[in-house]
Amino acid sequence: MQTKKIGLALGGGGARGLAHLGVIRVLYEHGIKPDLIVGTSIGAIIGAMLASAGTVEAVAERVEAYFNCDCFKKIRFDTFDEKNGPPKNDGLFDALSHIIRRKIFFNISLNRHQSYVSLQDYRENINALIDDIDIRDTRIPLAVVCTDIHAGEAALLTKGPLREAVASSAAIPGIFPPIDFEGRTLVDGGWVDQLPAGPCRELGADLVIGVDVARELEQDYSMESGLDIIRRTNTITRAILTGLQSREADILIAPDVGSLSWVRFDCTDECIKLGEIAAREALPGIADKLAAMEHSFFTRLFAHKSS
Repeated sequence: MQTKKIGLALGGGGARGLAHLGVIRVLYEHGIKPDLIVGTSIGAIIGAMLASAGTVEAVAERVEAYFNCDCFKKIRFDTFDEKNGPPKNDGLFDALSHIIRRKIFFNISLNRHQSYVSLQDYRENINALIDDIDIRDTRIPLAVVCTDIHAGEAALLTKGPLREAVASSAAIPGIFPPIDFEGRTLVDGGWVDQLPAGPCRELGADLVIGVDVARELEQDYSMESGLDIIRRTNTITRAILTGLQSREADILIAPDVGSLSWVRFDCTDECIKLGEIAAREALPGIADKLAAMEHSFFTRLFAHKSS
């Protein structure tokens, strides 16, 4: 009988977060099921889907259906791929098309509007993935982390419309619009808490399993332009933040997806497989932690009774 509460902290990382599915699948296959889920950004999306559906298979089926729907295709994630330069062998038209798309993105997103994707299109995408229920009505207790723009701090959401909460946690600045949620203006939680192991423990988890799908600190990078330098320093800051927050987890599972672009949603199978590999490697450590916690619990229980 499980006497300790297991918490699952799912980090942010864009498309790399699909590795969460592989991790969860292996954990479930070995009877390790969370009593609490806390997610940031893509971790909030996957976490909310699991918390609502209760099974990994149902989540995987819904994700696959989503990638084939028109609302997903509208976003054109390939526009945001930093490494996706103009096609080299597909002709002048394709090269010009790539340049035009990127210029349109920067013009619309950074100059004239709050985001590249409209609020209507963003909600349509979230609605395709997330059930229309209250956070408190999920099968597994759930919380999602967001960034409160005005307060300049993390916002931990544990109640209210699930779709709005997840939309807030996954609202990448400049790409998706900020979400007004109960008097606060919220965006992507990864800007303040890339791996929410701390909030998971604060909400009552005795054993926190953290899943880190953040981008690795690249060794091959450019410093040719000011934008390159800004991008590099931002990556350094986020890597340090993730490292600090990951220390709050009792078990850290880090699938080898850090080199994949955050927009490569066409790598679903690869991400899931890498998540499975990392989870299997972590199983002995999880078993040891659970055994140690149970031993400690019963030792204290018998000591109390004998006294």
